[in-house]
Amino acid sequence: MNKIIFICDFFLEHIVGGGELSDNELINILTAKNHDVKKIQSHLVTENFLDDHSDCFFIVGNFINLPYVCKRKLTNLEYIIYEHDHKYLKSRNPANYRNFKAPIRDIINYSFYKNAKKVLCQSKFHKEIMTLNLDLDNIESVGGNLWSIETLSHLAELSSGDKVDKCSIMKSSTGHKNTSGAVQYCESKKLEYELIQDGDYFSFLEKLSKNRRLVFLPKTPETLSRVVVEARMMGVSVITNSLVGASSEPWFKMKGEELIEYMVKKREEITSLVELIIDAPKVKKEKPLISIIGTFYKGEKFLEGYLQDLVEQTIFDKCEVVLVDTGSPGREKEIIEKYSSKYSNIKYYRYDERLRPTVGFNLAIKKSSADLISWAFLDDRRRHDCLEVLYGELKDNNNIDLVYGDSLLTDVENERFDETKSKRLAEHSSFEFSKENMIKCLPGIVPLWRRKIHENNGFFDQDGCNFADDWEMWLRAVDSGSVFKKVNEVVGLCLEGGRSQQKDNLEQRKEEAGIFFKYAHLFGHNYQKYRQYFQQFLGT
Repeated sequence: MNKIIFICDFFLEHIVGGGELSDNELINILTAKNHDVKKIQSHLVTENFLDDHSDCFFIVGNFINLPYVCKRKLTNLEYIIYEHDHKYLKSRNPANYRNFKAPIRDIINYSFYKNAKKVLCQSKFHKEIMTLNLDLDNIESVGGNLWSIETLSHLAELSSGDKVDKCSIMKSSTGHKNTSGAVQYCESKKLEYELIQDGDYFSFLEKLSKNRRLVFLPKTPETLSRVVVEARMMGVSVITNSLVGASSEPWFKMKGEELIEYMVKKREEITSLVELIIDAPKVKKEKPLISIIGTFYKGEKFLEGYLQDLVEQTIFDKCEVVLVDTGSPGREKEIIEKYSSKYSNIKYYRYDERLRPTVGFNLAIKKSSADLISWAFLDDRRRHDCLEVLYGELKDNNNIDLVYGDSLLTDVENERFDETKSKRLAEHSSFEFSKENMIKCLPGIVPLWRRKIHENNGFFDQDGCNFADDWEMWLRAVDSGSVFKKVNEVVGLCLEGGRSQQKDNLEQRKEEAGIFFKYAHLFGHNYQKYRQYFQQFLGT
C-alpha cells in the first residue's frame, strides 16, 4: 500500500469540472486498489505539512494556488503533475503565441515541471505543446481522461435515445470556449441550435444527448475537451476545430458504445501507468546551495583565471558551476575538463552553434538545480568570499529575492581581485537600492538571486533583448514585487569594456530606451530626469 497525497486547487466538492471529475475518479480507483489517498487543496499546503508527509508520494493537479515555497519543497520529494493544463505559462494561454511557442520570458514553474517524476498530459496534442515550450524528457501523454463506471453507464443509456436535428452549443462565460463563435457558425449555416447551460452535470449530459450535433469551436488549445468526448460517446456528431486535443487521438473516430468500452479500458491503463510511476525506485535528490552559471564563446584567454576564481570561493564545495559553451573553436573544452575531472560540481555543456549570451544563460539556468543562482562573466572576478557574503544576507531572510554588492573597475585582463590596485567603483555601486534607482542596472556583475524570480517571472528575455537583458529581467522582477538588497561591501572586479561593460552603440541605446519607457512607472522622479535622454534614441 502506498501513501499518496493528492494536491489540487479544487476538488469535486468545490467545483464540478472536467479536471475535477477526472481527479476524483483517479482518487477513487487508487483507493479501491488499497492505496491510502488523502486530498488537500493547494492553498492549504504548507512547508510543515510537506515535511510531515515527506514519506508520501504526491500527485499534483491544478496548482495555481500552491505557494512557491511548497513547490520548491516538492522538488526534493516524489511527485507527478496530473491535470494541469498550461501552468508553465505566465499567461496560461499558449494560443497567444504562433505555433504555441511562447517567449521564454513567459515560461514559469519550469523547475517544478523539470523535477517531477512525470508530467502527464491528457492528449498527444497537449504533450506536443508542452514539449515545444519546455523541452523536457519527463512529459508523457496518457491519451485520454477518466470517467466513473456510473457516468459511462449513464452515457451508454443516453446514447440510445432519439435525437432531434439541432445543434448543441455549450453556453460559457469563458471567452476561450467561444460560445459566440459557435452561434455565428450555426447562424451562417442556417442550423437550428440550442444553448446548453453549464449546471448540474448529469442534466447537462441529458440535454447534450438529445441533439444530433455539438458545435464547439474553441479559440485556444483544449488539452482534451471532455465535453467533446462525452458527445461522441452519446453518438452525437461533433463540429470542432484542430484546437481540441481529443481530435489528435486515434480513438477519436470511435463513437457510441465502442468509445465507451474503450474508455472503460482506459481507466485501467491510466491508473496502471500512475501506479508504475509511484512504484518506481526513489531517486535521491541532493541540491547544491548555489548554482553559478556561465556562458561563453571564444573564452580561452579568460577560462583558466575564471575557473580558478570560482574554485577558490569559500563555499565552492556547496555550489555547482554550470557552463554553456556555444561553439568555441579553441582549447576551452580541454581547460574545463582539467577542472571538471578534479571538481565533480563543474558541469559543462557544449553546443555546436554560436548562441547569444542571453540564450546561453537561459540554457544554464535550465540545466542548473540550486534554489539560489549567481552568474559569472568570463572576464570578471570576485572576492574569495563573495558568494558567502551574499548568501549570508539571504539565508535568514526569505523576504529578500536578490542581493548584490559593489564592484571595482579594472582595465587589466585576468587581474585577480586580491591583486588589483584599482579604487574605481562601478557606476551602480554609488546607488542604494530603490525602484527609482533601478534606472541603473543596480545588481551589476555579482548578484545572487532566488530561482523563484524565474519561476514566477520567466527567464531572461532572449527574444526581445540583445544588450540589456539583465536590466530588463531585474526590472520585471521588481515590477512583480521582488525585493532586492544591496550589501555595502566591494565583492567584485569588473573588466572595463567586457561583456558587463558593453560598448556604446545606437542599437543598444534603442533597446534600453524601449525598456525605460516600458517600466517608466517604476522610476519615480528619475523618469523625468532621464526621459529626454532616452527619447532621443527612439526618434519620436
